[in-house]
Amino acid sequence: MTSLFLTSLSQRGNVTYPASQRGSALVVAIFVIVVMALISVGLTAMIQDTSRNAAWDVLGTRAELAAYSGLEQALSALFPLNVPNTTLGQCSNVTAQPVLTGQGLTSCSVTVTCQQNDVAQLSARFFDLQATGQCGTGEVLVQRSQTVQARSGL
Repeated sequence: MTSLFLTSLSQRGNVTYPASQRGSALVVAIFVIVVMALISVGLTAMIQDTSRNAAWDVLGTRAELAAYSGLEQALSALFPLNVPNTTLGQCSNVTAQPVLTGQGLTSCSVTVTCQQNDVAQLSARFFDLQATGQCGTGEVLVQRSQTVQARSGL
């Protein structure tokens, strides 16, 4: 049994390959390494794009919430509570750049514009409010706008 094993080992060492097959494993290994490197570079770029898009989505949501907050503050200024109905709202009561508080809105700002139009035939005053929220700094700055219309009697 031992001599058979030694004989088979010695026969393996004497195996000769044709000259055309020498080094082909090296070429295949280099090809596989290059393909794997290209796949890893592509996946890395895709992950970076995904991370960047997620950050823009978060900033966009914050900017939208900043715009909503600006509109709510403007509507509170136009139609305050505990004021007689005979007091008409005025766009001059609306703050153009309301202050945003809260941890989620630290790098955000909002600008509110107000236009009013009295229509005597309808005995009504119409308000067009637009708020633009901005969040972010530097090269990543996201902006969202919201518009609302309100009406009061004259």
